Amino acid sequence: MKIIFALTTALFLVGCGADDDEVENVESVGNPETPEVFVETFDGKLSQFGQILSKKRYAALVEHQGLQGSKAMKVTYQGFEQGSYRVYAAADLAEPALQYKMSFAVKFCDNFDFVLGGKLHGLGPENPITGGDKITAEGWSARLMFGPGGTLRTYVYHQDMKGKFGDIKVAEDFRFIPGIYHQIEMLVSLNSAPQQADGKVVVSVDGAELIYHDKLRFRAKDTAASLINKMIFITFHGGATPDWAPRTEDGSYNAECAYFDNFVVSKVL
Repeated sequence: MKIIFALTTALFLVGCGADDDEVENVESVGNPETPEVFVETFDGKLSQFGQILSKKRYAALVEHQGLQGSKAMKVTYQGFEQGSYRVYAAADLAEPALQYKMSFAVKFCDNFDFVLGGKLHGLGPENPITGGDKITAEGWSARLMFGPGGTLRTYVYHQDMKGKFGDIKVAEDFRFIPGIYHQIEMLVSLNSAPQQADGKVVVSVDGAELIYHDKLRFRAKDTAASLINKMIFITFHGGATPDWAPRTEDGSYNAECAYFDNFVVSKVL
């Protein structure tokens, strides 16, 4: 059983569709004597983060759907003309650092329609760059995506990326299997100095390393704001056009779902 420790009060930005940009104060969790700097299992007494997510329009705390029959956070992917509505939260980490590993468990509901794909969670600096925004010297992000047919890929914004949107690497010979939990781990290691392209992202699923994304220059300034400061919880179909949206056979927008459990951000010892 994991124990949740209240370490400090942090700023969370929690949104979902029209709720984006709502500001909430939520506790960060961790223990300075252990590798974990952030933990949310959704069991026992919820952190403020868990409480806030459970009240959002497209997220709900549910019984018996987590790992080993525990509680989990259910996300509903309601289709609309830009894909599906976002469920978003950004949690300040108590100890900004050059390197962290994020892990979580995900179970897509039976017959989940991945369509053209969508976003999953990741890590970022004080001001993450997403959505095609212009890269900044201190700005970057490292997130995951689900792709057509249940593929998995990285989605990385960095100083030397090829175009307006983040660079992608696809996991070979892997597909998410709806109806079962997969354990995701993503290690993010920032470049050691502004001129060095020695950053990396390493992604493992169910204990097997699937993606090794290296020679990355995340930041062009060596500042506290450019370190890993946030865990980014974000998931939706998209893209931002109707062809990303889940639909029924008659073409009307459909709702899909997934369950998430056991979010941990930890030091790499």
